[in-house]
Amino acid sequence: MDLQVKQQNIKEKRFSIIMAAYNIEDYIERSIKSVVNQTLRNIELIVVNDCSTDSTEEKILKLCEKYDNITYIKHNQNKKAGGARNTALNVANGEYIVFLDGDDYLADNDVLEKLDKIIGNEKIDVTYLGFKIEGDREELVIPTPETCTKTYKAATDKYPNPWSKCWRKAFLDDNNIRFPEDRFYEDVLFVYNGVMKSNTSKIADFIVHKYTSGRTNSMTTTINLKNVEDTIKNLNDLLKMRESEYTKEIDIIIEKEVKMCKKRLDDTFSKIK
Repeated sequence: MDLQVKQQNIKEKRFSIIMAAYNIEDYIERSIKSVVNQTLRNIELIVVNDCSTDSTEEKILKLCEKYDNITYIKHNQNKKAGGARNTALNVANGEYIVFLDGDDYLADNDVLEKLDKIIGNEKIDVTYLGFKIEGDREELVIPTPETCTKTYKAATDKYPNPWSKCWRKAFLDDNNIRFPEDRFYEDVLFVYNGVMKSNTSKIADFIVHKYTSGRTNSMTTTINLKNVEDTIKNLNDLLKMRESEYTKEIDIIIEKEVKMCKKRLDDTFSKIK
């Protein structure tokens, strides 16, 4: 059973910000404060501690004492980012979902207020968000109509991640869109399903997230055989989806994942030579 330490009063919010946290003691405070200091107040932050072994939990609990719009959940079993996000999705009260990794942060205190105005009173399944990459490299990614088509997202997008989109929760629930658990690269299936099944979309052409690149021991900087195994699991799931829900885009993404599997296999064995 998951241990829920603190949860705010249940009431529908405009946004639920979902944060998976695992051994990010140097970053978690910055990330949480970027949410609780937002000018838009009708929001909730759900932080899921996925069995951290450093001081991540201690820092989260101190912030929970200070701010009243944080829901804190502690996993008793490590489920990786996908499992942590699913746990939060199942208790989220927001009309819209924004994912925020615990080592990243919202760009400014008014970004959710600006995003709220972009969405307005419409029911938008997915809103594409701008972001800036910081750390061991610098890059600015601002969505445009050309980069937000379904074909582009399947074929060309370098960053198929869930946090560069804002998702309508009812859309995710109605289509049973959730993350694979205990798996690296869990983003692939979630984002593919979410983008392909969406009927309405908008663009927020400004920086919402600031992404930390090159953090030591992050999943994207660690290569081992499980990375390859989990890529194969993704491929297997995509092939099953191809049989039941064929789209022209699924062939594109399967080809990309095959190439990525070969690359990760080469990277893994080059390390042990």
